[in-house]
Amino acid sequence: MNLKQAIGKGKRQEEVDVNIIPVMNIFLLLIPFLLLTAAFVQLAVVELSLPSLNKGQNQQAVERPQKLVLVILAVKETGFQLKAQGFKFDPLNKVNNQYNYRQLIGQLQQIKQMHPYAEDIFISPENNVKYDIIIKVMDRCRETGFPNVSLSG
Repeated sequence: MNLKQAIGKGKRQEEVDVNIIPVMNIFLLLIPFLLLTAAFVQLAVVELSLPSLNKGQNQQAVERPQKLVLVILAVKETGFQLKAQGFKFDPLNKVNNQYNYRQLIGQLQQIKQMHPYAEDIFISPENNVKYDIIIKVMDRCRETGFPNVSLSG
């Protein structure tokens, strides 16, 4: 017995065909699945106006009165608490486990009647308030004439 036969180099190797049919079947199923799931992804954009650091005043700031009204809306697990200068509002608790948006709109309209130039409102949600509730509150604020909504921690 010689050295080549002992190592195994003397054997003839047969050509083997690679079976790629199972891999092609996986891709055949994977590509339509990825295309179908990509169609269901939708993005939504919420417009926020954040305070700017510019010291220059724009045209709107010159036209309206310089007296600023601080309006803070606390969104809690139990309901709403609205605070504004010159107003004392009772907390708006949930009714039948639902937030009371109607009374919130009424309180915001009272502030708007007293200060028609006020456009800024700060929303301060608790940590366990759902994002959907915050978006609904922001929509109600815009409906009543407070377009500049800011979120506070």
